[in-house]
Amino acid sequence: MTRTTGTFPTTHSVVNVVVPVTDVERGRRWYREILELPAGDVQFGHLCHIPLSGGTGILLDQKLVPGGKHVGRSLRKGAYPLFMLSTDDIDASLALLRGRGVEIMEYDGQAVQNGHWFNFRDCEGNLLMMCGPN
Repeated sequence: MTRTTGTFPTTHSVVNVVVPVTDVERGRRWYREILELPAGDVQFGHLCHIPLSGGTGILLDQKLVPGGKHVGRSLRKGAYPLFMLSTDDIDASLALLRGRGVEIMEYDGQAVQNGHWFNFRDCEGNLLMMCGPN
């Protein structure tokens, strides 16, 4: 991973484009059979990572809202992360964004979910994701 000399601990690379799906198995099949992409296994019952050349991938996500809520077919701007950025240090990234006044999403009182990711909004209200090592 390429690291810049700035203070932000991001790798400055988009690691995944997030694609909301209502049925992760159906989505996985479609991307594999129709687009002939190498779809991986379904993880956690709702995610499927599809690796692409160059390091960026597609992340099919059936459960975009923590707590078991499904966005389903009523997708709207800002309801799901548009893309995922990679970071070497999730806690430092969170602290830096908070210090810069960025709106951080919290679910059940926690910003960092599963110990390695969090969502935040850009200046237009678009939801983005920061993900660090597990």
